Amino acid sequence: MDKGYFKYYKSKLLISLLVSLGILIFLAKDYWGLSFSIIAIISSFLLIIDKWLWKIKVFNHLFWVDDFSGTYEGILEYEFVDSNGKTQKGKLKQKKVIHQTGSRIKIWSFTIRENGFKSSESESIAISVKKLDGKQYQLIYSYENKGNSELAPHYGTEIIKFIRKKDNKYLSGKYFTERLPYQTKGTFTDMKWISNSQTHEF
Repeated sequence: MDKGYFKYYKSKLLISLLVSLGILIFLAKDYWGLSFSIIAIISSFLLIIDKWLWKIKVFNHLFWVDDFSGTYEGILEYEFVDSNGKTQKGKLKQKKVIHQTGSRIKIWSFTIRENGFKSSESESIAISVKKLDGKQYQLIYSYENKGNSELAPHYGTEIIKFIRKKDNKYLSGKYFTERLPYQTKGTFTDMKWISNSQTHEF
């Protein structure tokens, strides 16, 4: 388990769970004369929580972050200065896919042009999550775009605000890249959650 494996857990609840589970396993092992590793069972249980149980009501109380996972869709407004020194602006359909487990959050983004052409994919590198209030969170992350025949590889930073509104989830935010000399930047508002899908292959 890496250094940040438990970064999204509520530490006090996690410790209480592990201590209680360890005691129960020890007592069961002693009572029935069973032979197994307490550490192995606890580790396996944590892996199951991390992969599958983290979003179930009983277990989601172990985490201080919300469930951001799924596919979101909305409109991206971009801006850049072209080779003639003129500011170019436009709007494109954008999709974001957030893959989340109890210990990891990964974000992929891409835009779709009017002709249906999919842009090169951006993949998050490192994410910082901050809780703003009960229903809002801020996700700040760096990303890498490997480029394609029309777009050079580049890095960028994105700042996202996550919010729940009634029965749905939304993302709003902004981004900027390190592409030189014509840096691109943009914004998006009310990017709506459309499905539980966490696959970024479209």
